[in-house]
Amino acid sequence: MKNKKYWYSVVEEMIMNLDPKYDGLRGGRVEIYEEPSETGYAIDEARFLIPEEMMEKFRDLFSGLETDKLPYINFGGEYGDK
Repeated sequence: MKNKKYWYSVVEEMIMNLDPKYDGLRGGRVEIYEEPSETGYAIDEARFLIPEEMMEKFRDLFSGLETDKLPYINFGGEYGDK
């Protein structure tokens, strides 16, 4: 840790759906942790469903990232509920 307030961890999850619209997608969550922590558990999480070709760079961006402020990101996307 570099003494930042928040840090992030990417957890990939298996998509168990036979619908072909989910082919080539990766899903999971970005867990958000706060330091110092008495519990060691994530304080929040953000869900994601992204094209497979984005996964490596997405993981590289968020895994181990440390910030003093929480980001707000909302892409919408064609896979979410509308």
